[in-house]
Amino acid sequence: MPLIGNIEDLKFRYAYEGGKPAPGQPMAIDTPYMEVRVIVLEPGVYPPYHAHHTGIDEGYLIHRGSGLIHNSGETFEVREGNVLLNPRGGMHHMKNVGEGELIEFNFRGGRMPSEFNLPEGDPPPNPDPETVGNLTPPPVPYVLGNVEEMINPFDEATVQQKGLPMAIATEHLELRIVSFAPGDMPPVHRHHKELDEATLILKGRLTYIIEGEALELGPGDLAHVPGGLWHQAKNESSEECAFFNFAGGKLPVRTEWK
Repeated sequence: MPLIGNIEDLKFRYAYEGGKPAPGQPMAIDTPYMEVRVIVLEPGVYPPYHAHHTGIDEGYLIHRGSGLIHNSGETFEVREGNVLLNPRGGMHHMKNVGEGELIEFNFRGGRMPSEFNLPEGDPPPNPDPETVGNLTPPPVPYVLGNVEEMINPFDEATVQQKGLPMAIATEHLELRIVSFAPGDMPPVHRHHKELDEATLILKGRLTYIIEGEALELGPGDLAHVPGGLWHQAKNESSEECAFFNFAGGKLPVRTEWK
């Protein structure tokens, strides 16, 4: 079913055993090309210091709360609405330094599984981001910006030639943060099979049609489109719709228009 669910229903509280994520912590999307998680960190919690293999790229949207990230020797603050691209292969982790939940929308593209690799040592080092020091002042290169400032309007005149504007474009991961005005609707299209595409609604409502099946999406809803499926998105409401659209796998995205 292409409709995965709402971010509030997909979130899970992070826990770990023996220095690694505890078994049974679910992924919203888990394919050979994409992994998506909605991770909740309680105040003061941070996972083990870890890295992933270099055949993937990892992005974040801080959906709620505030945190402190320790990443490849640098430490920096992140807040609600921040969009990040993690340094490929870098050791990293994030601590919830706020008073409420920190909810991280985590999306990875490339060759999956992404792996969870700990640093050498027995036990492996796991520095507390609040005590490690070396705080990096803004602008931090890994923080791409705030989601509200990164939204690009849909352009019907150029979409078939240029696609939608990209916020992230790597060999493993592409991200587009787009707004549709009422009535906006690109033509029916599909992408090559060696990728996965997903859309997270940020605000407003969107009708998503996948192989003839219409889904009505609202804020926080996540839809998944495997490569090769015909699909179309349109704003049939009277208000603007803004959404995250991202793809992982063998990139760049190649599009066939119907």
